[in-house]
Amino acid sequence: MPPIRSPKRRRGPKAKPICERNLTQQELKPIQYPERTYSQSQKLRVLVFLEHHQIPLQRPGEYRRPTQQEASDTYQVPQRTISDWTRKKDKIEQIGKDSPVKKAAALEDQLYNDFLERREARRTVRQAWFRIQSQFRFREIYPNVNPAIFRFSNGWFRGFLGRHKISLRCITKKAQKMPEDYRILVVNWLRFNRWNSQPAAGSFWDVAIDHPVGRYDLSNICNLDETPIPFEYLQGKTYNTVGARTVWAKESRSGWDKQQATLVLCIFADGIPQIPPMIIFHGTGQRVESEKLQYHAGVIVEFNPTAYMNDGLFERYITNYLIPVLGGRPTLFALDLMGSHKTPTVLDILRKNNITPSLIPGGCTSLVQPLDVSVNKPFKDLIRDLTDERIFELESTEEFERWTVRDRCIMITHCVGDAFYKFHSEKASIICTSFRKVSLSLPVDGSLDGELDIKGFTGLEIGNWRQDLGSVDDSADVRSEEDHEVEFVSGFE
Repeated sequence: MPPIRSPKRRRGPKAKPICERNLTQQELKPIQYPERTYSQSQKLRVLVFLEHHQIPLQRPGEYRRPTQQEASDTYQVPQRTISDWTRKKDKIEQIGKDSPVKKAAALEDQLYNDFLERREARRTVRQAWFRIQSQFRFREIYPNVNPAIFRFSNGWFRGFLGRHKISLRCITKKAQKMPEDYRILVVNWLRFNRWNSQPAAGSFWDVAIDHPVGRYDLSNICNLDETPIPFEYLQGKTYNTVGARTVWAKESRSGWDKQQATLVLCIFADGIPQIPPMIIFHGTGQRVESEKLQYHAGVIVEFNPTAYMNDGLFERYITNYLIPVLGGRPTLFALDLMGSHKTPTVLDILRKNNITPSLIPGGCTSLVQPLDVSVNKPFKDLIRDLTDERIFELESTEEFERWTVRDRCIMITHCVGDAFYKFHSEKASIICTSFRKVSLSLPVDGSLDGELDIKGFTGLEIGNWRQDLGSVDDSADVRSEEDHEVEFVSGFE
């Protein structure tokens, strides 16, 4: 197993010296009431003192109760605070074995034991599991209590992790340093897109007013990518006890973390879903109709022997799903250099349908492909969370025995479908921003090129889009292998 290292954190802003800080009028006001917190036992101790303590008077045998000021002097608690405790005495003394505080403590003990059992079985644990398991345990332990009183808040969750010494640990991590030569490839690609986005000379002002991003509508600027999704998520991070040197993860069935399906996504610059996600499973496609009827209705399902996009399947994809939603309008289609994307047949189909293919240079997909820049990671995290929830629900039923490939395929279609439409509903702004970051949907006049934000580069400018910086062979030495799941670290900052 490779060594486990903590992820490198991005350096925050430099602290401002005291001599440069400003003193506001509000900060000149003196503090009237210092902020303090007191435990339940401290409150009860003061209230018991007020109730039972007796102070002797001058005459023998006569006593009186202490005043709130005397209690304040004795316990060094402000008198106004003690007065507030006195008014809330009935509420304070009710805190006992049935209180929400005690309920949370009992729940935490059970949740921590469940966590230890799951980690001993080498099962991954993520925040979604804690949320589902804590809600399940609360209903189980306190069936007569309204579950709404327990809220899985960020504050409670962070406190739970700290009290039980649980941390989020990496299972694996990959990193690679980005060479300077990528700048040439990126700038040439940006200029290619800017050049093809220019409106015709006669209609420049009409397009500039009605369509400031150029001759393409936002609904006709799109990006397609294929990405693998596993049958079981064992990579990434899991919660584990602090101090463990080895972090294990166990498979539900042998090889399921290696058994991959291919997820095909096509997103548009306006953030509106137009083409359903496609999942390519391994097989011949000879599934019984009962299984096909259980797939998510909003997901396209295909089968082939490699579970991978091939030439014939990609031709059917653009013919049956992409072209019909474009309405014959000019389209800018960003995609990587995968073999099936650039066959003569595919390029001919695209040209006949007024689609300009913007082929992303090899090794640059994680830098300028909208799906890789901002979408794939949070989207796959959402799929993983929905998968964890569905696995928990199914494994909790009495009828469940063991997972089959059929069950897993059906579940994956539902998790992908739900995640796809939920992501577009709740995070469409992320999709729109990802296109703007790489200039695909920025105005062609360059007025907003300041929004250009490509990872690893500072001061990057498109410049004269009519000029090419030279060929890759002459100016750059860049590898062409797949660069999925590679994080580039800036070498220019």
